[in-house]
Amino acid sequence: MSKKILFTDLDGTLLDSDKNISPGNLNAIDKMIRQGHKFVIATGRPIQSAIQISQKYGWTGEGYYIASYNGGLIYDCSADKALVRFPVRKKHVRHILDEARHAGLHAHTYDDVNVVSERDTDELREYCNTIMVPPVVVDDAISYLKKDPIKVIVISRAGHEVLDEFRSRLASYCEGRLSTVFSNPALLEFADPHASKGMAVSYMCDRFNIPLSDAVAAGDEENDVSMIRAAGLGVAMANATDQIKAIADHVTEHDNDHDGISEIIYDYILDQ
Repeated sequence: MSKKILFTDLDGTLLDSDKNISPGNLNAIDKMIRQGHKFVIATGRPIQSAIQISQKYGWTGEGYYIASYNGGLIYDCSADKALVRFPVRKKHVRHILDEARHAGLHAHTYDDVNVVSERDTDELREYCNTIMVPPVVVDDAISYLKKDPIKVIVISRAGHEVLDEFRSRLASYCEGRLSTVFSNPALLEFADPHASKGMAVSYMCDRFNIPLSDAVAAGDEENDVSMIRAAGLGVAMANATDQIKAIADHVTEHDNDHDGISEIIYDYILDQ
């Protein structure tokens, strides 16, 4: 049987509402790895957060990979190394941080181990508690960073419309320089135009000579669109947005709180 590769988002997809992975999903993932298939966490989270999850569940051997920062950094769990990295130039980071401050919005970026912010805000603390990565608050993020980071994120508690307006206002600046995507209605992410979950699907299939027709991708939000379209089979979770369900090849019967990923693995990955 041909070997397949599964790309799964974390929040709202593989993780349940308590940010855990169910025994049913863990058992199904273990079975697909033992059959020689490949498993990729494809998440908007920074690499530090995704590595913590992979280590927590023992996903450090052959067959486990991470496409973090929405594909901005792809990582081999068994080799403990990055395979590809798409950074954002510091001058663009500075522009987004300044524009967000002027708009009264929280914004931050990342170094190799921390979330980097120029302001200590409720949004920063809540975000860091969710992804389990510590914050560092500095006077000047650009001076602090030793290298170009992977992405910038802007957060609003005032509603999705505020961020959508901010995105539109910066559209002309971002054209040809940055891509923008929502990982959920309150999180707007800015990245290198080459970085996307869809790019991660193409890159990993090319690297391992797996036909795109044997790639399966599962997600629930806007930042999953590119991989759902790129994979041979794009799957929307039962709890996904209407946008994702409209473009998916299949919608799961079960949501992220009821072993939705296990359903996908048994239906489309495992050799029967």
